[in-house]
Amino acid sequence: MSILVIAEHRGGAWNRMSFETIGAALEIGRGLNLPVEAAILSADLAALTSELARYGVSKVHAVTHPLLERYTADGYTAAAEQLTRKTVPRVVLFPHTYQVRDFAPKLAARFGRSLISDVVGASTSNEQLTFVRQ
Repeated sequence: MSILVIAEHRGGAWNRMSFETIGAALEIGRGLNLPVEAAILSADLAALTSELARYGVSKVHAVTHPLLERYTADGYTAAAEQLTRKTVPRVVLFPHTYQVRDFAPKLAARFGRSLISDVVGASTSNEQLTFVRQ
């Protein structure tokens, strides 16, 4: 079991919110004693994968497919769903971006799970995770 961060990039450049999300995941991981893994969804991942690995995650999942070259909600949802079913994380975290707001609710619905958006903090106590919103 792990914490999975699905990082966001566009045109080979990281969205800075991905790094904030990894930082939050690492903090949560320490509180729950779980490793943090990250995922990249793209058509070409060569440079991105090695760069992301330097941020303290235990593993980087590279999900590649030609249909992921350009963002579509359906393509990203399908790729994230397959990865999540394969890795079975305890929690999946996403950066707070418009792109994530487009596909993450659809992904949550496929798993019959709640999506908590606009999170500004998280805490752990007795292996329980609490999210804070404004």
